[in-house]
Amino acid sequence: MSPSKLPLLFLLLSLPLLSWASSYVDPVTRLSFTLPAGWKVRPARLDGLRVLRVIPPKPDQRERAAIEVTVVDRPQKRGDAPDRLARRFRQADDDREAAAFVRANPKTGRVVTEYREGSFVSGGLWIVRHNLHVFQPMPGKRIIEARCAANASEFKTYRRQMESICLSVNEVHK
Repeated sequence: MSPSKLPLLFLLLSLPLLSWASSYVDPVTRLSFTLPAGWKVRPARLDGLRVLRVIPPKPDQRERAAIEVTVVDRPQKRGDAPDRLARRFRQADDDREAAAFVRANPKTGRVVTEYREGSFVSGGLWIVRHNLHVFQPMPGKRIIEARCAANASEFKTYRRQMESICLSVNEVHK
């Protein structure tokens, strides 16, 4: 193959990667994150806050896997200091297991944690959910909170898509 055709080959090989995801920016909150192909964002109001619900494309992802992805920009609470969040998630609490992973970045204050929690659903069935939870402190005593959750038995299947959302959450400067 001639050297002049290498850039074209590279471009063609990278097209599937480029179409896999796009960047989403909420026009109201100016929060941005990577949105996997086919996933949709549905803004909602909860307790007076704008919550971005990220919906997977297939019904079985919403039903069997029970994927739930939320992103919210909210006022910081007293217990939202990075060291307190990390300490809180390292300990089991009620139906939540101690986190399998907690990382706090002392420079940015960002806390990333992964944990499982259980609950009874209809018919007395005990369901365990696997969560990826990100907290990003922002100026003005605000915090961005991104939570990606699915039934524990299905989390591994959708892990990359959920990580692409939750780990990329940030604010676009106005």
